[in-house]
Amino acid sequence: MHKVFLSFFGAVFLCRAIAWLPNRSAATLSFAQQTNPRLIEVRADQPWNDSGLEIQSGDLLIIRYVSGLWSPWSGGVYDALGFGGDPNCDCNVLRGVSHAALIAKVGDGAPFFVGQDFRHRMGEAGKLYLGINDVRLSDNSGSLWVQVEVWR
Repeated sequence: MHKVFLSFFGAVFLCRAIAWLPNRSAATLSFAQQTNPRLIEVRADQPWNDSGLEIQSGDLLIIRYVSGLWSPWSGGVYDALGFGGDPNCDCNVLRGVSHAALIAKVGDGAPFFVGQDFRHRMGEAGKLYLGINDVRLSDNSGSLWVQVEVWR
């Protein structure tokens, strides 16, 4: 008897849910709108690379490392996670983060760690800039390619 009641209740719930769907517009069911994903080159010898994207407060920002290698000095080559080393070195733009890691900032805001995969709901608005976590750029070489998506 208990199984019959649960089956009946489940069937009624399912019918109600199906009846509810056609009455909703596409706008009601849409949770976010994505800007076109962009493939952006981030050069190691530039202080901040302009992404060409404007971020709005509340946007979901997704940045993914795609390919490429760069170096904060002659010799080594590293990906978006950087070299490692002393994260509190004066050679870093952003302390507490791996040297030569991929970082970003919005407008004139504080820089933040991106690494290989960044997803965050943004609290600030402005132009998105990407760069290497290194204050001395004159001996840098290489570049990274990242894909950037913005969901509103």
